Amino acid sequence: MALLGHVSAAMTMRYAQLFDATVRTEYERALDLAKSQIGSLPTGRPGLPIAGITGGGWKDAPLIKARLAGGYCLRAPAQGACPYANICEHCPSFRAGAADLPVLAAQRVDAKALAADAEKRGWITEADRHRKLLTRLDALIAQAQTR
Repeated sequence: MALLGHVSAAMTMRYAQLFDATVRTEYERALDLAKSQIGSLPTGRPGLPIAGITGGGWKDAPLIKARLAGGYCLRAPAQGACPYANICEHCPSFRAGAADLPVLAAQRVDAKALAADAEKRGWITEADRHRKLLTRLDALIAQAQTR
């Protein structure tokens, strides 16, 4: 529903054409779960609550999130984990030097907090993604310290 930009489940159901009762029941259960994790929508404007989150509050948002070198990424739980988040840090061509240590250290602190947040919310795949980033950041920090 969120990915398609629909305001109501009824509109999504028109397009989904779910005839199988089991699939429909599971869809409705997943939709209710997604709505409970996203929270209530802001009044007076359509869309997800992403637009109202700025500054330091982004880490506490009930959203899938990633810290990036130049900012952060917020995604609704219904969207799932981003396949591109932190892609550069995992690229074998990515290099960091001593001047990058403060940024890498800050990113590591946030990644650790985001892993704990995702774990607490039951988003195991997202927590694993952050833990993999922690491992990669540790290696990048070690390499930068020897350069």
